[in-house]
Order: sequence, then C-alpha cells, then structure tokens
Amino acid sequence: MYINKRVYIIVAAMSLLGILSGCRGERLLMSYSSADISTTEDEHVVLAGFAARNGLSDGIHQHLYTHCLVLSDGTQKVCIISNDLMEISPSIADTIRTMISEKSGLAMDNILMHNIHTHSAPRSGGASNRPGGSNRAWRDRMFATVVDNAVAAINAKGRPFTLEAGRGETLINGNRCEKEGPVDHDVYVARFLQKGKPVVSIVNLACHPVCMGPGSYLLSSDYPGVNARYLSEAWGGEVFQLTGAAGNMDPAEGPRKVDYAEQCGRELSEALKDIEFKAVPSKGVLRLVNSCVDLPYRIDEVTPEAVRHHADSLVESAKTVFPRFADDVRGWEEEILARFEEGPVASKLRYHLHCVNVEGVIFFFSDGEPFCEYQMEARAAFPEETIFFAGYTNGQNSYLPSARAYEVRKGYEYEVDQMHVYIKAPYPLSERMPSVYREGVIKTISETIAAE
Repeated sequence: MYINKRVYIIVAAMSLLGILSGCRGERLLMSYSSADISTTEDEHVVLAGFAARNGLSDGIHQHLYTHCLVLSDGTQKVCIISNDLMEISPSIADTIRTMISEKSGLAMDNILMHNIHTHSAPRSGGASNRPGGSNRAWRDRMFATVVDNAVAAINAKGRPFTLEAGRGETLINGNRCEKEGPVDHDVYVARFLQKGKPVVSIVNLACHPVCMGPGSYLLSSDYPGVNARYLSEAWGGEVFQLTGAAGNMDPAEGPRKVDYAEQCGRELSEALKDIEFKAVPSKGVLRLVNSCVDLPYRIDEVTPEAVRHHADSLVESAKTVFPRFADDVRGWEEEILARFEEGPVASKLRYHLHCVNVEGVIFFFSDGEPFCEYQMEARAAFPEETIFFAGYTNGQNSYLPSARAYEVRKGYEYEVDQMHVYIKAPYPLSERMPSVYREGVIKTISETIAAE
C-alpha cells in the first residue's frame, strides 16, 4: 500500500511527541522541607520515655527536626513526615494530620506521620502539656512547626528526582529482652537526588533510640541525629530516620549516656557511608495502600465483669517493675469501666497499616511498636523487593510482641501481659495476635506491589 511520504513523517513525528510526552507524564516529582522543633536553650521540659527520670531537661545535645517528603505522580500526592520525637498519641496524630489536610487540601489518608521514638524528646501528652505546664509552650510551637513545614512541602512545586537504594549492616543494635534472641542488623537507605545531588536520604533501622538513658536530661535525637550529622557531611543533602520494627531492639549495650549516642551514631555512619547504591529505574509508579487489622484480645467479648475480674487477678498475682502497678491497674479499671457507661467498647484493637510503592521501592508503615520478627518476615516473604519497614506512625498505641515472645514470656512480661494497663486498652492481646498482624502486613505489602 502506498503511503504519502509527507504524511508518514507527520505521523512519525506525532508518535514520537506522544512517546516523549508520556515519558514526561510518568516522571515522579518530589519536594522536601525540614524545620527545627527543639526547645529553646533556656526552656526546661519533661522528657519522654523513662519513668526513672524525675526532673526537667537541662540542655540540648542534638536539635530535633521535623522532616517532610512529598511525592507526586501528577494526579496524587503522598506526604511522609518523620519527627525527632518519642511518640504522639493517635488522637494528637489525627489532630496534626487534620490541620495539615485542612491547610494544604491534601487528603488526611495521604499524610503519614512517623516519629523516630527517641527517649530524649519532650513529652507531647500528659500533665506537663496542660495549660501552664512545663511543656505546653513547646508543644504549641511544635504543632505549628510540624504543620507549617508539611504544608510548605505539599504546596511547593515538585521537581523530578532520581532514586537510589542501598543496604548495609550494623552491630549497634541487639535484642533487649534476650541475649541470644532475634536481631535484625540490616539497614536500608533510600537517596532522593535532583540534578545528580542528594536532597534527602532515608535510613531505616530497627533499634530504639535510647543510647541516652534515664540518667540523661539532655534534649536529643540520640544516635539517629548523630548518624544523620555524619552522613550529611559525607553524602550532602539532609538525612533522617524511619525507625523500624524496634519493639524488642535496643542499642547493643543498652541505655547509657550521651557519649554512647555519639559512639553508636558514628559507628552506624561508618557502616553506611560507603555502601553500594543502585539506581532505581524511573517507571512513574506511586501507589498508596491504606488498610487495617483488628487484633484479638484474649477473650472474644470484653465486658465490665471481665475487666473487674482481670484487674483483681493482676493486683493479686502480677510481678512487675513498676512500684505503683497495683494503683495503675485500679486506675486502668476505672477508666475502662467508665467507657462502658459512654457506649460500646470494641472487643478488638484496630491497627492501621500503610504502604507506599515508590518506583518499585516499598515503604511500609504501622502504628505501634512491632517486634523485629515482623520486619524480617515481611522481607523474607518478598525476597525480590526492597522493603523499608517503619513503626511509630500516625500514633503510638501498643507493643506488638512476636509469636516467640508469647512462647518465651520470661523477659516479655510487660509487653505480653501488662502493657494494656498503660496504653488503656480494655484487655491484653491474644496469642493469636501475631498471626493476624503478620497476615495484615503481608497482605498490605502484596497489594502495593501488585499495583505495578
């Protein structure tokens, strides 16, 4: 069949233009912003994390920051925030995310807010944050700064980026309950580059930031901040952490003082600064999956009678490190019973899971403190994938002990039998919980990968 040469050239040119336009349309965009959320130099606050502390902060070791990375495929945006804080309750997390959503127009479900879980950050809840409390002025500033920083990143003009991923290994972490227990020494790193230079790098490690123990009253991001300081100098750009499934992971030598934070941060940076990064092909893939799992309690239906009976048994028989445990139990009992007067009390604990697929690199987020086995099992289930695993997201509400913890028990008494008293859950979680949570994790990651 005869084809006019001029028509052929026009068609070919239009096809080429369409291909090029499609390529441009598939390129993901990013924006990034960070801001200081520390106390002032002369501000003294209650630090979170250690009940053994009985005074206010007396200085600053490492400044605290809020980091916000926003990714876009042209039709949707995903906002990932990491704060140098210990924890924020689900209700406070929802308040902050709602404020960000209302000011930016981005759906709240597309805003993921993680905390690195440093035990040297100010408390964001409790009596010290009430009007007139030592932490109130700081908390108000922190709220505003986290919100404004996120809104700025969301509303900023996104720019194309390239993504690199690498994996290293560290020995700074160990199992905090069992000397020979499970440990995940893997460290995952993602680098986001623009014009060939790193803008921000994300480090993912399962290890409590508690190098600075209860004897320290310094404000600090602990070893993650020290590591970020060194890697930023080595690589350029900024560095922040997504703390992994660290429920049973501590620094190898346990909580100490500020010099141990410096040591661990330096050792981690030395283990990472020369790792091999692999370029991630640009495919235009950005996918967010939000899901939830309902974790079972030890009884199928929580009733006032069951709560009273359980409280009595705890007071009579429980062994605990908390000297006021009996009083704490009675306070828990009173609060849970009061909920029944207000309406039905759920007989399962709802957990929220989130997963973001960025060009084939998977970023999984969960609220609470999962044990490291969940992180290791997720990666083993998808051996061909690069999976970042982060707890402490969109609110902190419970440890998630592994199946092993329920079997061993000794050393895990608090996580298995007593934590519900302090997180104000109506009953302890069942031994069936690990399989339910694991299934939810695997399903959420699988759905995110399938989107490619």
